[in-house]
Amino acid sequence: MRGRVRPEGARAARDDGPQARLGAAAAARSAGGREGASPLQCVVAERDGETVGYARFPNKPEWDASGSRGTIVLRDLEALDPAAYAALWRFLLGIDLTSTIQVRNRPTDDPWQWMVSDIRRCGIRLRDSLHVRLVDLGAALEARTYAVPVDVVLEVEDDFCPWNQGRWRLTGDGKGASCERTEGEADLALSVRELGAAYLGGVSLSALAGAGRVRELRQGALAEASAAFGSDLAPWLPHGF
Repeated sequence: MRGRVRPEGARAARDDGPQARLGAAAAARSAGGREGASPLQCVVAERDGETVGYARFPNKPEWDASGSRGTIVLRDLEALDPAAYAALWRFLLGIDLTSTIQVRNRPTDDPWQWMVSDIRRCGIRLRDSLHVRLVDLGAALEARTYAVPVDVVLEVEDDFCPWNQGRWRLTGDGKGASCERTEGEADLALSVRELGAAYLGGVSLSALAGAGRVRELRQGALAEASAAFGSDLAPWLPHGF
């Protein structure tokens, strides 16, 4: 098995690169002003002749009295496995005459954070960019799977979409789910806002309960539901709209 990272045209990467976590508007981001940076560059990670990752970036050269202070402005970096991912980052970090990599809009669980020697020097800023609003609550909760088996009755408040209001029995596991109206006793009380926050697994129901936004009405129901809504991957919106 042989691998390498090589320069490539940006168009080739858009057409042939891996699609993991890739937004459809990625190509459009390169159309903006260059602000002193080079044209868009691309490198491709290959293994046994197959593309397993790519990165797209312009290089913005800068100098001061102490020497070069160039910046790599990373637009996209996608890889199919950890080895390709690490190889692409090593390439970017080794580009001559640069001292900074500027990275925007990456997942909160992006693995590079555990690859650097001192995360405190990286200047990370956390910003919100993805908001979820459940309009058809029953259909939305049935449309996803759940990390562990769950069987809870939710007492939901929703003044804006009153058809969501009331009690819903959610049963589900890793294969599918059912969410139907019920007259049974509620296990958790919350609003549709909290369900939207927890829907993709980025915010736990337990954390929301700690903030007083979810009430546990049956002992054990909160831990059960919080674990079920969890996700191995943090939610991420790879492109703006």
